[in-house]
Amino acid sequence: MMHGTEELSFAYTFSPRETALLAHFFREKQEEIPEGLADFAYAVEKAMYSAMSVSDAEKFYS
Repeated sequence: MMHGTEELSFAYTFSPRETALLAHFFREKQEEIPEGLADFAYAVEKAMYSAMSVSDAEKFYS
C-alpha cells in the first residue's frame, strides 16, 4: 500500500479491443466507479469516442 506522496507509474498500450471493453465496463458501472478512477474512465471514453464515426458511436453507446 502506498503512503504519503509516493508516485507509482507504468506504461501500457491498450489494444482497441481492451479499450472498447473498458469503455463498455465503465459505461455499465458508471455509478460504481471510484472517484480515483473517474479521470481514467473519462480518458477511455474520450479515446473510444474520438476513434469512431458518429454512427459507430451511436451504436456503441446505445
